[in-house]
Amino acid sequence: RQMCIRDRVSTQSTGGFTMTREISEDEIKSCFSALDTDGDGVITRDDLAFGIRALGKIPSQEQIKKLQDEIGTTALIDIKVFSSAVKKPFPLPHTAEKSMRDTFKELDANNDGTIPESELRQMLLTLGNPMSHKEVDTLMQEMEVDNAGRVRYDKFIDVVINGCPVGDGLL
Repeated sequence: RQMCIRDRVSTQSTGGFTMTREISEDEIKSCFSALDTDGDGVITRDDLAFGIRALGKIPSQEQIKKLQDEIGTTALIDIKVFSSAVKKPFPLPHTAEKSMRDTFKELDANNDGTIPESELRQMLLTLGNPMSHKEVDTLMQEMEVDNAGRVRYDKFIDVVINGCPVGDGLL
């Protein structure tokens, strides 16, 4: 799968705001094509969450489960269903930025703008909308870890919030 780093990141809080942004049909088609690795015109239910995140939204696990339940357990998703799902209102990353920065500042025991990579991994795997090990590994490949095993959390948040547009900066 060719996906932006932002596409695989869930945030811990969205501050209760749900926002939408206009996503072009070209963006939707490009994202769908990237997910449709065998070119058969359908993607799986699991690919749906990746796709929605690839287009800059951060649905909760509950929202994804509800959407998947609406689609059905055995259904494969075509471009029409995918497009409809993407256009639903989901939170956008910038709504979570302040909350994320405040949380990391509280966790910064050394007050040096860093957090141990191991703690960051554990948080991503267990808190809020937990990420899979594969998602965390993919995200951490983009992060610089210093000699002491620490990650600058401002850079981490910037990657989460700014990410990359579909088609640019692909992994």
